[in-house]
Amino acid sequence: MAQTSEVIGIDPTLSNVEPVTASAVETDDEQELGKELARIEADSERLAGEGVFSQTDLRTQRAEVERTRKYFRELPREERNRILRDRREFARKLVTRQLSGASVVPVELTLNHTRMGPLFELCWPYINRMSLNLERFGRETFGRDETGAVKDWFEKTLLKLEEYVDEQLRVAHAFADKRETEMKAAGEMVFRPSIPRAAMQVNVEAYTRYAMRVLSVIIKFDQTMDHFDFMVWNGIRDQADVDTEVVRFLRMIQPLSVRGYTTHVRLMRTINDIRH
Repeated sequence: MAQTSEVIGIDPTLSNVEPVTASAVETDDEQELGKELARIEADSERLAGEGVFSQTDLRTQRAEVERTRKYFRELPREERNRILRDRREFARKLVTRQLSGASVVPVELTLNHTRMGPLFELCWPYINRMSLNLERFGRETFGRDETGAVKDWFEKTLLKLEEYVDEQLRVAHAFADKRETEMKAAGEMVFRPSIPRAAMQVNVEAYTRYAMRVLSVIIKFDQTMDHFDFMVWNGIRDQADVDTEVVRFLRMIQPLSVRGYTTHVRLMRTINDIRH
């Protein structure tokens, strides 16, 4: 059962553009399974083309995806939902689990928006652990040459995300400030919304600088969404426009989330082999 749920790697944040509730996430997770499996399969094809996965790895990945698809399709609905809940719960446990001998930087994380919570849980805990184990066991897992290619992919992907999110935050902040000044000058009422109860507050420990950078991307987009709230409240942008921007970000971070997870799984298999 655990092995099957490992292969899934579902990211529920792309389910829809409506505000996310716990029950809605479960339903949308199930609906997204086929799409996510297809994405994992396509990602494996691309990685094989880039030389990161060997043809043997590719065949194994295809078989795992098909096995998971068939297994999941035949499960009762309640059992499918249980596996999905377990998948998210395991990610939460990774946040609090400590590694012996690992240096960490503690972070008091606060995310205001519900869309960022599921993203964080199914993305960052795996990337945090993966980025450390990639340094420790990368060569044993991928070989000397392929390890460099794996690291290059992660670095290039994160750089693009950092540039995008930095630009989004800068533009949203400047635009909101400009419109607020104009509204005040025109004598219009200006609303300043706040979120008294954050969607997520948790203490985390980052293992690597890379993990800190990924965390910063998530935090900055959460801050960008604060400016989006201001715009919606004051009629500057409508909710549909904001939802489009949020979904765009979630789709941009999806490849990093999926590959971070699959790389984590491969590294953990190597660690398990070494220990046994």
